Amino acid sequence: MIEGLDWAIAENGRRDSPFYGKLDTGKVAVMGHSCGGLQAISVAADPRIRTAMIWNSGVYNRGPATGRSGIAITKEALKRIHTPIAYVNGGPSDIAFANALDDFEKIDHVPALFAWLPVGHGGTFYTEPNGGAYADVAVAWLDWQLKGAERGRAMFAGAECGLCRNPEWTVRRKGF
Repeated sequence: MIEGLDWAIAENGRRDSPFYGKLDTGKVAVMGHSCGGLQAISVAADPRIRTAMIWNSGVYNRGPATGRSGIAITKEALKRIHTPIAYVNGGPSDIAFANALDDFEKIDHVPALFAWLPVGHGGTFYTEPNGGAYADVAVAWLDWQLKGAERGRAMFAGAECGLCRNPEWTVRRKGF
């Protein structure tokens, strides 16, 4: 992920690049699903990152490299996160549910969201048109975190947050 970010920033500054001057390199998010979520957590400490979204993933409770991903990451990585983070999960039937919930419980130094919809490990990315409910959450979170959009903020913050009022979702928040 960091190599990709380095490349994008370089292309943004290279005059003959099709991306020249088109990227806002001060508003970078990382996200990943399942094993990709572990990768996102592992790079979330980079100072260029403004927010992270972790989909159906969490650092292994049993220690590094014990899952199929083989990604060597421990709960220590959570302490280095410096930006708001959102964990979106498929509920108790999701293989990563316990890991994600444990991550959320351990994060106490940045705003954090833990939201789950009872859809299992695959989420709604592939089963619903245009990514379904997961995509709606992603767009709102990024609009809030990267653009400061009130509509995005309203989905997650405040006593009457939009996602909190949706009976299909279970939501926990801290530091908002």
